[in-house]
Amino acid sequence: MKVHLFGLIDKVVRGALTVYEYDTLMMPVMGLRYGYSHQGRLGLRFKFSWEELSNDRSGSLINYAVNELVGQKPEIALGLSLLNIDNAKSMLPELIYHMGKVEFPENSYELLEAFFEAGARAKGKAGAAFESEAINVLGTKILNIKHGATVYDFSCGYGRTLAEAMRSNSDLSAIGNDVNREAVGIGQLFCFMCGLTNFELQQQDTLQLLAQENTFGRKVDYVISHPPLGLKLDDVIRTKYGVVRRDATIGFVVHALNSLKEDGRAVVTVSNSVLFQGAATGEIRRTLIEDDLIEAVITLPGGLFSNTAIPVTMLVLNKKKAEERKNKILIIDASSFGERKRGATIISTAEIDQILNCYTEWKEDRKLSRVLGVFEVRENSYNLMPSSYVQMEDAETIIGNVQIDRANYEKSISTIPLKRLVEIYRGLNTASSMETDTVQAKVIQLSDVKDGVLNLSAVENYGIKTTTKVEEAEIQSGDVLITSRGIAMKFAVVPDLEGKGQFYLSANFIGLRPLPGVDPHFLLAFFESPIGESYIRSLRKGASLPILNVKDIQDTPLPKLSDEEMQQAGNSYKKSREDYAQALEAAEQMRVIQLERLYEKTGLSRGYSIKG
Repeated sequence: MKVHLFGLIDKVVRGALTVYEYDTLMMPVMGLRYGYSHQGRLGLRFKFSWEELSNDRSGSLINYAVNELVGQKPEIALGLSLLNIDNAKSMLPELIYHMGKVEFPENSYELLEAFFEAGARAKGKAGAAFESEAINVLGTKILNIKHGATVYDFSCGYGRTLAEAMRSNSDLSAIGNDVNREAVGIGQLFCFMCGLTNFELQQQDTLQLLAQENTFGRKVDYVISHPPLGLKLDDVIRTKYGVVRRDATIGFVVHALNSLKEDGRAVVTVSNSVLFQGAATGEIRRTLIEDDLIEAVITLPGGLFSNTAIPVTMLVLNKKKAEERKNKILIIDASSFGERKRGATIISTAEIDQILNCYTEWKEDRKLSRVLGVFEVRENSYNLMPSSYVQMEDAETIIGNVQIDRANYEKSISTIPLKRLVEIYRGLNTASSMETDTVQAKVIQLSDVKDGVLNLSAVENYGIKTTTKVEEAEIQSGDVLITSRGIAMKFAVVPDLEGKGQFYLSANFIGLRPLPGVDPHFLLAFFESPIGESYIRSLRKGASLPILNVKDIQDTPLPKLSDEEMQQAGNSYKKSREDYAQALEAAEQMRVIQLERLYEKTGLSRGYSIKG
């Protein structure tokens, strides 16, 4: 049937309609056909047969049949109203004729999922989000929705999340709203064709509801929703949990809580920045943690939504935690799960079960999950990023693939925080070409550091505003540089600057100035090691542009060594680099010699001459 249906689209409408117009034409027609196919079971009556509709070139009979269905099923009125008969009049008779060959099953979920998936990539390129089925399956299983309950999705889109929730519990009441009128209409038809009966989807702006501290109209047992990621606000919204500014994401979390009954639970998908942002978002997150409303944080891989590759997190909210879970938060780091296929991330059933088992059993796995007390989270500035707490990971490092266990590292040796070994300083922002009142100076950028070496001869001049305190970003011989922005991690020791002038650090770097007795190459050896890189990875925040802050790295634990031991370690590190460089040079020279012999033996050398 799937092949026939998609072939139908190709034959009748492809080329004549955009990818969005497919849905607004096909879904109402499929909804009408579904009603005809199951009219006995649904208690529907139609004046005209399907054959009569397919012979009608005026569109009047089709319009009549649509109005008949609206009168008998008002819950899908918006969806059926999407059918623009005048615009589609030329193709409707043929479409109706071919649709008559399709027999929709009572639950057409699988068929419709395939239909949506076929257009997901094109819709994603146009900016529409289309969540993977796995994220809906995981969310509904986490909630373990009870029979007869009310489920609410305040960003319901095509209704797929609510349909997934109702697949196992047909007696649920499903409530949904979305600001997008067409999405709500298609969602109504989707639920209808999935055989669901007790659903109510309406067009509504969730942010308006949040501003008014209203819900859909009544409190619900469960909320499951995937609101827009990174939606920006024009105005602030004041709530009982704090002020929502700029990023609307935390506001959606607040709306979920406002919508729940006193013993209600919710799953809300958010961008990872919500877990660590400061300012207004951080204040609301602090309040939710102190009020014991966050039960679990589950970080997932990127690529689960069709229009973005950024990682996302499921926040599990619970207004009435079980006694053994009070004042605790379960952290699950599943960001490495899934497999990339055709531009999307596919999470397997086994991986879903692994996450679910961690949550339901409330258990710790050093590589995947940890149970945190509120005190520990409070001490970590209410940061909820799993990478800050789950300290085992697989990583590809300078010595090969390893499994890192930071907890065992800290437990096994004596350590000292970085701030007791160095002075930490920030780089500076350069001025734009349009700004006045600037001076020119040599400013180190990311491209100036390669393979652990700072190439001073490549450093270019940039404008710096005269109001900038440039002396605070001036580098000195022996300083250690760490990249503070971007995916790539770069480290370098500043070479001898005698007679080479003044150089300044850009905002792409953090500078470490070793205190007396601290060997800079020991520091470099630490940060380039598997354990050092792991700490940096865990401390960087952000998805598309990870950022490392000065205050975050100051407590990084380094081995506690004497000055002499640090110098020995630094000398060993320098020797390993020198030996490696010499071995590379010798290997390259041998390669040249062997190739020259080969070219001479085969006669190739007669076609060129070596210059100089």
